[in-house]
Parts: sequence; structure tokens; C-alpha cells
Amino acid sequence: HGKTVDVTVPEVEEMRLAHYVTMGAECSASLAAKYLEKLDKSEIGWDVRIALSAYGSFSSRAYLNAQRIRNRQMYFHNKIFETADAIVTPMTGVTAYALQDDALRTGELDYINAAAISRYSIAGNFLGLPAITVTVGYDRGGLPVGLQFIGRPWAEATLLHLAYAMQEACSKSCRKPMVSFDLLSKKE
Repeated sequence: HGKTVDVTVPEVEEMRLAHYVTMGAECSASLAAKYLEKLDKSEIGWDVRIALSAYGSFSSRAYLNAQRIRNRQMYFHNKIFETADAIVTPMTGVTAYALQDDALRTGELDYINAAAISRYSIAGNFLGLPAITVTVGYDRGGLPVGLQFIGRPWAEATLLHLAYAMQEACSKSCRKPMVSFDLLSKKE
């Protein structure tokens, strides 16, 4: 049986910002010629309008610097994987927050909470590392709390084993949502 090793992923905030620049620049580049000029602004919320405006302001230098940070983060993660099979983190930095009253009408642009929520999920997306999440309990308000396992490239089998073991260990305390579907059962 394995052992637990404390690790620190350096420069997590820098990775988050580089991820944001990368996503934004790539979004703008892929939408620019075909959609953005023809887009009827009334069809999208203020949150999307503001995000697209911010994304369009990223320079090619900012994008290249973000890719340098991505490369640096891959180095940091590969060093961690020399001594660990997986990095275990909370799934989110905070539990879900209440939607603003006008969110359905105008959209929701809350980068402070979005940054806290996505703090630990960026490595999988930005670096292309496999990751899996399982529910391990609930906060005081009854909202689910998840645990995330991030693995080295091509370590999906290891992550599935870890997630299954954690899910089994926590299954007694977990409850199904009010609406759920069992996609794996064979009902004929």
C-alpha cells in the first residue's frame, strides 16, 4: 500500500492567470473572423460581452508568456510525479455560491468566485493532465464537497482505481441528487 507525500505546486496563481489568457486568446482567435463581427450583441449576456472584450485585449506577447508558464508548470508537475502517483486536491477552492438575482437575465460575471471555484481544476485543463473527481461529503449548507485526483500523462487507470476506492470509502455518507440517472445499469 502506498504512502502519502506532502507536495506543493508552485506558482498556482500564475498558472490560473496563464490559463485565463490562453483560454481567452484561443477563444477570440477561433471566433474572430467567423462570428464576432457578425454577432448580434443582444443574443449574449453582459458577462459574455465583457469576457469577449477582455479576451480581445490580450496581446500575442501575453499569449506567449502564458505558454511559457504552461511549460514551467509541466516541469513542476513532472517533478512532483517523480515521487507521487497522483496529486490530491479539493475539487474546488470553495463550495458553490448563490447565483445573483439577475444572473438568468444578464448572465453572471464573478471572476472572484470563479477563480476560487476553479483554483484546483486548472492543471487538468491547462496542462492536459488526466483528472477525476469524487464526492466525499457535504459542507454545512448541504452542498457537495469533492476530492480531485490529478495524474501524470496516461495515468487514467491509476486515477480510476483511486477514485473508486475513495468513492467506496465515502459512499455511505453520499446521497443522490433529487434528479439523477444511472447510466450504467442495464434496464431492459
